[in-house]
Amino acid sequence: MIDPQRLLAGLVRIPSPSGEEGAAADFLFRALRTFCDVEVGPAGAIVGALERGKGPTILLSGHLDTVSPGDEGAWSLPPFSGEVRGGFLYGRGVVDMKGAIAAQVAGAAKALTGLRGRLLFAYVTHEETAEGVVLGRVLDRLPKPDLVVLGEPTDLRLGIGHRGRAVLRVVTGGRVAHASMPELGDNAVSKMAELLPRLLTLPLPKDPMLGKATLTPVSISSSPGGPVVPDRCQVLLDRRLVRGERPDSVLSLYKELDLDLEVEIERAELRAYTGEVLAVEKFFPAWLMDPQDPWVQRAQAALGGVPLKVWQFSTDGVESCGRRGIPTLGYGPGDERLAHRPDERLALADLEKAVAGYRELLTNLLGERPPRRRERGRRPARRRPRAQRRKPSRA
Repeated sequence: MIDPQRLLAGLVRIPSPSGEEGAAADFLFRALRTFCDVEVGPAGAIVGALERGKGPTILLSGHLDTVSPGDEGAWSLPPFSGEVRGGFLYGRGVVDMKGAIAAQVAGAAKALTGLRGRLLFAYVTHEETAEGVVLGRVLDRLPKPDLVVLGEPTDLRLGIGHRGRAVLRVVTGGRVAHASMPELGDNAVSKMAELLPRLLTLPLPKDPMLGKATLTPVSISSSPGGPVVPDRCQVLLDRRLVRGERPDSVLSLYKELDLDLEVEIERAELRAYTGEVLAVEKFFPAWLMDPQDPWVQRAQAALGGVPLKVWQFSTDGVESCGRRGIPTLGYGPGDERLAHRPDERLALADLEKAVAGYRELLTNLLGERPPRRRERGRRPARRRPRAQRRKPSRA
């Protein structure tokens, strides 16, 4: 039997920034192989599989990487201690999202008896830097799931979608000159300071379920350095997307302005801890499950009618549902507002509830359904021939 608190503490005590998840991956590999087949997949992802006859295919997924703890002096406990205080386990990544990984693995181990179908696990790398990229490579190699369940924090509610994300690279050009004689040059920073407010005040679309699109600067740089009028200034903008937006539709808004600047979707290369290099276009589409979708209804019932929620942040669901159309849900312990902050912490009571929740979820979605109780005085319904029986909803 897997102890979720011990598994979580072990994961938290292993720093796993994006691109350096190897030790955490090895630790989780050893836990999974106690009850299922497991291998190291693309970009160092840990991929597990368990088959128990005919039935749906469900993929439980999460990410091993975390952001930096930042200034460790801002923490009341060391960020990689995994220490428990006041009923909470503290540490970087405990909410986002090692707590859910521990709950998924422990809950699945408890639900093994009676499962019918295929249960898959995918614990990916580099989600914090480019969500969905590694999961996409894993999905390319797996049987197509009927349902993906993400372990991102939902405060034990059922996540059904979120806005997407794009990183826009905005560049202004100029002409170099000595900084003591700025009139001889053309200052790219001054141009950016003039044009950026116009970009930030452009009207953006709204979504009745996901909310409004947003745009905010997250980085600025110029070149060359020193006492020189810069001939290049670059700003990275975080653009949150609503459903239906595409790279061309997002960029067209800025190209129509005919301003003296360049706007493109940011591209990058990421190196996995295995040495594999990932080429990434930083455009991650919005997605949302219909609350009336059969998978949503069944999962919500299995979890005791928990409320539905939409995340504020972006997840690997941009790939599974946003790009591939695979039904995707989220369930995990923890308050998303504690993610990426000092004193990130998770209530142990919520961890236990999440373990029980995953056990119920898998038992109901992959287990044999118990027979309906027949009401007194009513005749049992006539059983239809096998060929006419309704199969579980598949996407």
